[in-house]
Amino acid sequence: MHPTPAQTRRRHSRGFTLIEILAVIAIIGVLAAFLIPQIPAYIDRGKVTACEANMRGIYGNLMNYHQRFGNLPQESGAKFIAAIISRKVMEGTAANSKRLTCPAVETSALTSLADRAPGEWYTDLDLVDGQSTAYAGRDMEHFPLRKFPGSGKEVLVCDDNDPEMNHSNETVVLYADGSTGRYDLVTLEEQGVLEKDAPVLPVGPASPVEELRKVTLD
Repeated sequence: MHPTPAQTRRRHSRGFTLIEILAVIAIIGVLAAFLIPQIPAYIDRGKVTACEANMRGIYGNLMNYHQRFGNLPQESGAKFIAAIISRKVMEGTAANSKRLTCPAVETSALTSLADRAPGEWYTDLDLVDGQSTAYAGRDMEHFPLRKFPGSGKEVLVCDDNDPEMNHSNETVVLYADGSTGRYDLVTLEEQGVLEKDAPVLPVGPASPVEELRKVTLD
């Protein structure tokens, strides 16, 4: 008795052959060899995006601060940023506190935060200094803003890059008009702003980028 077509199909679909299995393993191996080295870059890219989101949130709270007090925080550096929590414009929850520092930098590296709960990081300005956040804030002492919202060239906040880059190749910046931007190391090298293979883009008074001289770490 000859098998029916249905029986033949069942017989032929019982499983993969050894050659098919080896081919699938080889394909997976090739994909893994290509993708695994890219994982750190993908992670860094995600942290750059999260950093930009943090800065947009900071800008929104600076808008609220300005509406409430009629001006921006007059403190400089880290205190410029922390004032939105210390003066209760932004609730000092753990989640909110973590949004006032770069997600690419481990908070354990910020020595001024040691032994304090996140909800207490920025409630007391007397305890805030350059080791309280991985962001640099506007130097209001030397570069007060003439108006707010302001120009898309006036920097309010940026990555501090201290003592190394927050992100592998880019520095994220928040401007006075609420926009964010990025400075790329390779582009700055090509423009002659940075020396070739420079390991870091300094921010603050010694920065080779004029706009970034208007922020300070402390």
